[in-house]
Amino acid sequence: MSGTKPAAVTGSPFARTAGLPALGRIDPLWVGSVLLLASRVAMALLVPVAAEDAFITFRFARSLVEGNGPVFNPGEHVMGFTSLPWMLWVAAGIPLVHDPMLWTRISAGALSWVTLACTCRLLDRRVSRTAAWAFVVMFTAWPYFASLPASGMEMDLVLASMALTMWLIDRGSIFAGVSLGVLAITRPECLAAAAVLALVARPRDRLIALGVVLLAVSALTVYFGSPVPNSMLAKAGVYGTPGPWVGRTWWEWLFPADLGRAPEASEPVQLWAIRIVLAPAALAGLWSLRRHRLVALPLAGLAIWAGYALLGVAYFFWYFAVPAYTVVVLASAGLSRVSRGPWIPFAGVLFVLGTWTIFPIGTYRARAFAEGRLFGRMAVLLGRQSQPGDLLFAEPIGFIGWYNPRLRIMDETGLVSPEVWKRRRGGPGWYADLVNEHRPTWLLTRAGFLENGLAIAGTGAPFRSPEEARQVFADYREAGTSGENPDRPEIVLYRRLP
Repeated sequence: MSGTKPAAVTGSPFARTAGLPALGRIDPLWVGSVLLLASRVAMALLVPVAAEDAFITFRFARSLVEGNGPVFNPGEHVMGFTSLPWMLWVAAGIPLVHDPMLWTRISAGALSWVTLACTCRLLDRRVSRTAAWAFVVMFTAWPYFASLPASGMEMDLVLASMALTMWLIDRGSIFAGVSLGVLAITRPECLAAAAVLALVARPRDRLIALGVVLLAVSALTVYFGSPVPNSMLAKAGVYGTPGPWVGRTWWEWLFPADLGRAPEASEPVQLWAIRIVLAPAALAGLWSLRRHRLVALPLAGLAIWAGYALLGVAYFFWYFAVPAYTVVVLASAGLSRVSRGPWIPFAGVLFVLGTWTIFPIGTYRARAFAEGRLFGRMAVLLGRQSQPGDLLFAEPIGFIGWYNPRLRIMDETGLVSPEVWKRRRGGPGWYADLVNEHRPTWLLTRAGFLENGLAIAGTGAPFRSPEEARQVFADYREAGTSGENPDRPEIVLYRRLP
C-alpha cells in the first residue's frame, strides 16, 4: 500500500466497459451530478423533517451560538453529540439561515457531491470507466444515499472526508494532511479509517493530521473532561457490545447464504436482494485493488465496518452509510470481473430504480412522519404547559429538546445524562431510582410502560417490581398522549402532582 503511485490497469478486466462501449465516451461525473441533484431534492421533498437524533446536535449548536457553550442543558458540560466538526458546522449556519435543518440539507447535499466527484474520478482514473459508472449509478440513484442529506446527520461529512482525503493523497496535495486530520475527528470510529489512509499518505501529511487530532482532543478534554463522546459511551453501556453473531445485522445482508432469517433493518434488506452479485463483485474488487494505493479507501471503510460487526454495535440507519459506501466502491471496482455483457449492469439499474417505488415513502417518509407525529405533538404540549427550568425525564429528546430550549432534560439512554447510563448498568430499578433522586417535573414514556415494565431498548429493568412502578407514578398524573390512534396512544406525558 505504501509503494509507488499506481497506474491505471489497462488490458485487463478493468479496461472493459461491461459490454456497453457507449458509456466510455460519456463522462459519468456530469451525468452523476444531475442524478445526485435530482435524487437529493426529491428525497428532501419527500422527507419533511430531519431525523430525531439530528435535533440533539442542533440544540448543542444553538447553545454555542447563544453564548452558553456547546451544552444540551445550561451548565452541564456533557458531550452528547458525536461529531465535533459537524456540530461546529451546524453552529456556523444558524446565524446565516436560522434553520439548521435547511443548512444541513444543503451542506450535506454539497458534501455528497464531493464524495461523488472524488470517488468517481479515482475509479475512472485508477480502475476503469465501468467502475466509475457503476459507482455513480448506485451512489446517486439509490434512495438510501439520497436520504442521508435529508436526515441532518453527519454521515455525508464522513463519506466526503474519506473520499476527499484519498483523492488528495493520490494527487500529492498539500491539503491532504488537513483533510486526514478532519476525518480522524469527525466521529470516534473515523480514527480507524484515518489510520488506514495514513498508511499511504506522506509523512508530512501524517504530522499535520496528528496536529489536528491533538488540537481537537485537547479542546474537548479541557471543556468536557474527556475527548470521548458521552453519547458513544452511553450507547455502548446501554445497548452493549454483544459480538458479531448477535450483531449480524451488520454483515448478514452481504453473505450469499441465508442465515435463518431475512435482515431486520430496512437498508440491509434492500442490498440483501442483490447479494449474489454484490458479494462476489466486492471480493473481486478487493482482490483487484490489492496492490494499488486506492485500496486504502475501501480498507478505511472496512476498518469502521469491522468494528461495528465484531462488537455488535446497535444498528442505527445512518451508521450504515460507511458499510454501504465501502461495498459499493468495491463492487464497482470488481463488477467487470464477475459479469460479461450488459445484462447484469442493466438489471442493476432496474434494481436501483425499483427501490424508489418502495423505500422513499415506505421507509424514509414514513419514519419522518412517525417521529414528527409522536414527538412533535409532545414538543408542542410541553411548550404550552412547562415552565423554564422544568426537568423532563424522557427517551426521545431531539424534537422536544430543540423546540423547548428552556426545558432541562434527562434522557433514558444517557446521551446527555451520564448518570443514567451508569445507573442502568447497575441493574434493575434504575428508572425508579433516578425518578426518586431527581424528582422530574415531567415523565415521557412509551404506552404500556407501566404494565410491562420494559424500557424501549437497552440493559436493565426499569423497576424491581410492579409495585415499585406504581409507587413511582403515584406522584404523577397524565398530561397528554400522542399516536396515530387517539384511543391507543403510543407515548404518554405525565406531570408531577403539586
